[in-house]
Amino acid sequence: MPTSTDPNHVFFRKRIRILNALGPYLRENESNPEAFMFDCLTICIDAEVEPEKREFYGWWLKMDLIGDVCEYHYQFGLFNEQGHWQQKTVPKPYRDEVVKSLNAFYEILSPCLQDKLALQLKPSAILAKALILSAA
Repeated sequence: MPTSTDPNHVFFRKRIRILNALGPYLRENESNPEAFMFDCLTICIDAEVEPEKREFYGWWLKMDLIGDVCEYHYQFGLFNEQGHWQQKTVPKPYRDEVVKSLNAFYEILSPCLQDKLALQLKPSAILAKALILSAA
């Protein structure tokens, strides 16, 4: 287990601090020195439900660090009341807003990685060409 004086831990904490500054996207507890997870709860399905039981449509993005390259892949779906993501087709009335929120995140993530962390961002080979973000 890395200690607070371990250079790898210090570098990881620096990355976490920079990525947290992007907004509420980083899932720090699901990230580690080689992989980071981000998500966005874009559309609340029912605001009348108790907050801890609300479900959302949105996206999640996983980014693996391989040398100085971050390979990403993402999914669209449902964040359920148990607090887990499920791959699910986002209903048409909400689809554009969910995609727009992912593109907006990508537009701040890519320059952040490049300018502040000297890392490149590229799509993972597991992404279908149709799913690659337009800015990629």
